[in-house]
Amino acid sequence: MNKYTKTRASRVTASALLLLGLATSPFAHSQDDDEAIFELDAFKVTGGYAGSLAAATEAKRLAPVIVEAISAEDIGKLPDTSIAESIARLPGITTQRVNSRAQRIVIRGLGGDFSTALLNGRQQVSTSGDRSVEFDQYPAELLNGVVVYKTTNPSLLGQGLAGTVDMRTVSPLKHGKKTVAANVFYEWADMGNLNPESDDSGLRYSLNYIDQLNEGKVGIAFGYVKTDKPGQGEQWNAWGYPTTGDGDYVLGGAKPFVRSSNLERESFLGVAEFQPNENVHSMIDIFYSEFTENQYLRGIEMPLQWSSAQLQDGYTVEDGLVTEGTFDNFYGVMRNDIVWRDADLFSAGWNIRVGDNGGDGWIFEADLAMSEVDRKDNVLETYSGYASNQSGTPDSVHYSLEGGTGAIFTPTLDYADHDAVKLTSPQGWASGTVPGGQVGFFKGPKADDKLEQVRVSLEKELPSVFNRFEGGLAYTSRDKSEIEAGPGGTEGFFLALPNGATSADLPPSIGTTSLAFIGIPGMVSYDARALYESGYYDEIANDNPAYVANNYAIGEDVYTAYAQFDIQSRIADIPVTGTIGAQYVQTDQSSRGLATNGQTTFEKTGEHDYDDFVPSLNLNFAVGQSSNVRFSAARQLARQEMVDMRAGSNYGFDERLADSTDPQQSPWSGSGGNPALEPWRSNSLDLTYEKYFEKGMGFWAINGFYKDLRSYTYDQPILSDFTGFETGSDLTPAIYEGYLTVPQNGSGGSIKGIEGTISVPGEFMSDSLKGFGLILSGAYVDSSIQPDLGNPSQPIPGLSDTVINGTIYYENENGFQARLSSRYRSEFRGDIATFGPRGEVFRSLQSETVVDAQVSYNFKSGALEGASITLQGYNLTDEPLFATQGDSDPRLVQDYQLYGAQYSVGFSYKY
Repeated sequence: MNKYTKTRASRVTASALLLLGLATSPFAHSQDDDEAIFELDAFKVTGGYAGSLAAATEAKRLAPVIVEAISAEDIGKLPDTSIAESIARLPGITTQRVNSRAQRIVIRGLGGDFSTALLNGRQQVSTSGDRSVEFDQYPAELLNGVVVYKTTNPSLLGQGLAGTVDMRTVSPLKHGKKTVAANVFYEWADMGNLNPESDDSGLRYSLNYIDQLNEGKVGIAFGYVKTDKPGQGEQWNAWGYPTTGDGDYVLGGAKPFVRSSNLERESFLGVAEFQPNENVHSMIDIFYSEFTENQYLRGIEMPLQWSSAQLQDGYTVEDGLVTEGTFDNFYGVMRNDIVWRDADLFSAGWNIRVGDNGGDGWIFEADLAMSEVDRKDNVLETYSGYASNQSGTPDSVHYSLEGGTGAIFTPTLDYADHDAVKLTSPQGWASGTVPGGQVGFFKGPKADDKLEQVRVSLEKELPSVFNRFEGGLAYTSRDKSEIEAGPGGTEGFFLALPNGATSADLPPSIGTTSLAFIGIPGMVSYDARALYESGYYDEIANDNPAYVANNYAIGEDVYTAYAQFDIQSRIADIPVTGTIGAQYVQTDQSSRGLATNGQTTFEKTGEHDYDDFVPSLNLNFAVGQSSNVRFSAARQLARQEMVDMRAGSNYGFDERLADSTDPQQSPWSGSGGNPALEPWRSNSLDLTYEKYFEKGMGFWAINGFYKDLRSYTYDQPILSDFTGFETGSDLTPAIYEGYLTVPQNGSGGSIKGIEGTISVPGEFMSDSLKGFGLILSGAYVDSSIQPDLGNPSQPIPGLSDTVINGTIYYENENGFQARLSSRYRSEFRGDIATFGPRGEVFRSLQSETVVDAQVSYNFKSGALEGASITLQGYNLTDEPLFATQGDSDPRLVQDYQLYGAQYSVGFSYKY
């Protein structure tokens, strides 16, 4: 909701616009030496990284609520190529890497499901399987800044419990001049090309155009970004660590892969802005992103202790762990897999504002918005090996655990022999469904997510302590469905060879894939997708009923009324500003799904409605010209994961208890989703002290927060009505009540923490340090929540108790810039996709420190005036993603993934 009234600068939305105005003002980035600086509280900074920090600092200082901000260095140029990377550098915020990319945001120890994402103040749907937004869908080149709200006020709709991330595009009229900006970057992965059909390099280029027409009454902006981003990785995954007869841990099996990915994304932005006079303003903005990712994975699955393979005598045991040994009768499953995703994201909004701008009359505002995602995931596994259903040539494989990074294997067979290796099922998995066993598997869930919103509001300046009133109504409709590709919503297909064969020759080789990271020189490679799409395989539907019940269609109708009063007063000669008000939120939700007992499947529906009163108070005390004390108290909400709200369930009927009339001994039981699930709710307190240095030379701030979660979601058995459920037999039960285990709103717990930030230019300390600067932040978070009631030691998913971010930078008036950034997060419980989409499992992920750097040079004069060259490096120390089996023994490595460093070099030009 874009606001343009000068008298509303105290509002949080206006402060966000101030950020954009500072970042894109015509004098902030002019190439003229006299105009290449701008002034904030008498401190002059060059337009660049220091300028973006100064603009973000000013937005933070003027905001009526507690925020963190990012400002663009220039049009089409945020400090990082990924908006998620930039957000993760803010205090109290971190990210989880997915396939080497920063994708999921964690704010104050709470994962993405507890926060929301907005684009120009409007709520966005997600390409993920839940509500959390995957930020790599939004190219940094089309964003002009980001504001992260850690506290809220009533006029901020779509807010989250942990925080609200508002991504902002440019306002062409506030930008104030015609601008054309173009970038082209060459990117590469230093691990090289790990799979034959992938690339280890790609191009990223963008074009932005901004102009003002009709004497500055009409503004237009267009942006286009094309990304072809490579990714490489080596990933170790252990099945687990069972014990031998002597009680020693031993490797149960392993699934190591080399992974190559290619991310292709085309994104478009269009903005049209109209302001025929001071009392009328309107803006239309449209964003579209087309996203395709292909991941090629090759490796050998290693069934060991948890298989028919036999551990031979003479193995080595160190402190209760078998660190070295040999397995005979080993049948490795060679994997040529591919995972591909196609996703389209469309977002549009229209805002109109009419009234007495700058006066004391009423102002009317209306806003229409839509956000929509279509997503299709595909996961293809294909198997090959030396044996069919454990009949054929067995291997004898020696393994040794290597320093907490996985294992090194020494086989006796040659897995690069194209003639000897066959398409087959070495372990005979699913042989009860496919004679001889499956030779692969395919699944492809599809998701549609659409949100529409209408909002109207009135506002008026008031001559009192409450110096401004705003009130409004909003209606939001959201519909999301996700269904598997198999017939009737079953989870995909087992793959079988034609004509009932159990073994067949491999298709033509496309090369040999090295598995040197696990000690194996190479394995045969073929084009698995081409083979599948040729129709070669027979497909047999996976009729496992457990997956049918995971399909869902959810509908939400949310009606919001809000009232807000801005505060401007004095207490004992201390200026006090802020906001007070509340939202009243009425929610009607419905869910459709499938209930099944493995024999009978039928549609099940559920509906629920509830309301929430959401008050908030924000007070800002200007204790001196350069210090602020901020206090906030609010009720905050976060809506549940939609899969937990599904109506579907798996149920069973125990014929032995058919005559029981005791619900505690009911023949009915099951598990599933809960259409009556209500939001997570929190009563939240924040207290902040901010000190801004003289002449605007940076600041330091310390913030304490406390969230009393009034509800948290746990899986609990609830007494349910099974009327209408089929028994699967001729028996008539005495009762139709039984216990269904579903996600349920339970008692909460608390999250509390402290955050600190310091941002200073070097010349604050000494003139000899002019051009240097430092920004450092840290956060400590503690939680009393037990997400798993049966396991009190389990932390909240995504919670790192310690997060530290730091950046050292240097820039001079000649155009040279350099910076080095590092972010650290302590151990946390994270989810890792193990079988494509909808296959996440939680792991105990170890601490990590990720280091990035950037060097650039801006040409200030001559033929190249307006041009710049940039070299960037990410993950320079090749920090692993490292997970263990529990926390008791760090040697029990469950996942270990290396991504290598990523580099890019680029040329930018603007006039």
